[in-house]
Amino acid sequence: MRFLSFVDLPCHPCMAMVILPLLLLVPLTAAQTWPACGESGNYKSNSTYEANLKLLSSILPKKAASNTTLFATDTVGNVPNTIFALALCRGDSNASACEGCLVTAFQDGKEHCTSNKDATVYYNSNPCMLRFSNQNFLATNVNDNIFVIVSLEMFINISTRAFNFLLFTLLNNTAQSAANSSRRFTTSRLDVSSLPTLYCLMQCTPDLSADDCAACFQPYSQLTLKYMDRRKGGRLLGTRCSMRYEIYPFFQADPMLHIISLVSELPPINNTMPPVTLYPPPQSQPLSPVAAPPPPEAQATTQELHGRNSRRRVLWIIAVAAPLLSIFLCVICFVVWMRRRRKGTEIVHDQAATNRPEEDALVWRLEEKSSEFILFDFSEILHATHNFSKENLLGQGGFGPVYKLCTCFQGQLPDGIEIAVKRLASHSRQGFTEFKNEVELIAKLQHSNLVKLMGCCIQGEEKLLVYEYLPNKSLDFFIFEQRWLIGIKDV
Repeated sequence: MRFLSFVDLPCHPCMAMVILPLLLLVPLTAAQTWPACGESGNYKSNSTYEANLKLLSSILPKKAASNTTLFATDTVGNVPNTIFALALCRGDSNASACEGCLVTAFQDGKEHCTSNKDATVYYNSNPCMLRFSNQNFLATNVNDNIFVIVSLEMFINISTRAFNFLLFTLLNNTAQSAANSSRRFTTSRLDVSSLPTLYCLMQCTPDLSADDCAACFQPYSQLTLKYMDRRKGGRLLGTRCSMRYEIYPFFQADPMLHIISLVSELPPINNTMPPVTLYPPPQSQPLSPVAAPPPPEAQATTQELHGRNSRRRVLWIIAVAAPLLSIFLCVICFVVWMRRRRKGTEIVHDQAATNRPEEDALVWRLEEKSSEFILFDFSEILHATHNFSKENLLGQGGFGPVYKLCTCFQGQLPDGIEIAVKRLASHSRQGFTEFKNEVELIAKLQHSNLVKLMGCCIQGEEKLLVYEYLPNKSLDFFIFEQRWLIGIKDV
């Protein structure tokens, strides 16, 4: 069994098919977006309204982040392309997180409410909310686009009556504290003997007065009791005020308010409540019998919205992750290739260094046996063959190409004998063995009908044999009528 090493991994395309889906799973766990798209018309691409929206998206996040209350409103453009906007970050957030969240909110608003002039964006865990519209909603304190988010957690194991007392006490005390604070923001904790501990966060936009903030929270107790019977957590999100409670601390720092006793009685149920958008728990987690499920049309719209959001998110992630992964794999493959090439070059050089003493000994033996054997200079041969050009190429042998030397070759023998050079394959690990065998064989088989070995050239990796040039070919050509390369038959 062979295991893939790290350097092998980038060179196997199948592994990329495994890595990419794993990388894509990480961003899918990002904050869920809850958009609300208005019904005040659409804008066209490259229109003045779109330009104003782009300008607003570059101004408002910085404006809110620079405010100590992490809140800002703004108006951009002239009628009929005026845009009104409101941005609010959670009171326990910081400036950097607030600005980043609002930048993302503008992008999500344009994506989920494509070309819509009115959009509101809430998040599951990101610490901000945003609304922009062509209608002047800033002129009123109306808390519209209310979302009821029911927790996916199971029910708290207490009676409905005990839970109602617990939750009403929590919301009532926290709402009063938030309305009376300068930032219109409070976090709280409710500890009552034998009952579960609950944590809560409530916030209004800081431009509301204390009375307006309290009025904004007024229907929240009734909405919570109606839709969140014994749930371990839930949220009410609006453009002017919001609430969240959980059975665990979900906000930064310690609670600002500590509640230790329950109210003595519950207020009567008020049936005149504002319209809301309900996000029920999925499939196997049915709503409590007390909570009225949304109509079928609302359920279908919610499912379609989630499906569309998921598809767009996956496509966006693939578009970003795929090029980055491809670049990473190419870099790794290049590094591995360079390492292997460098290692191969080092092996060839080492082999050449190992052969050098043996090469010197071979030349010495040949010169000792024959005074006619010549050791040629490589630079002269290179010049005479015009750098081994194709014009001087006579043919290809088993061990390498054969070249005729031009008449300007200074190493031509005095008696006018023309010579040719056979260049053995360069960078071959067995080049010297081939070279040695051929030299010794031809040197032993000297015959009038065999080409005469005049000498050789050895310089680094270059190994060349210099023969007498036979323009009329050799005896075997006339006997067998076969064309042999300048009378040399490779053995």
